[in-house]
Amino acid sequence: MIKTRLKFNMMTCLIIVTALICVTMVAKGIMLQPIVSANQEKEVQLDFDISCENQRIEEINLMTEKAGTDEYIEKIAREKLGMIRSDEIVFVDISGQ
Repeated sequence: MIKTRLKFNMMTCLIIVTALICVTMVAKGIMLQPIVSANQEKEVQLDFDISCENQRIEEINLMTEKAGTDEYIEKIAREKLGMIRSDEIVFVDISGQ
């Protein structure tokens, strides 16, 4: 009888401890949910930033490949230095519009 009562008390204690552990874990999970959501938003932003940087890398690689070509040199001379070919005629709009 005492042995049965002892087993019952031990089982009751085990169930109570298990229930307390489960409740504690659920409560901790609920408390951590805002942090998880914030980290997911950061992850999305970082993925976007990574894709932007990868696109920039591709553009830089393309520019590096083109940098030595005659077309690129001519483009830079026209855009940055305002140069023209000797056989071209330049028209200047003096109206200011």
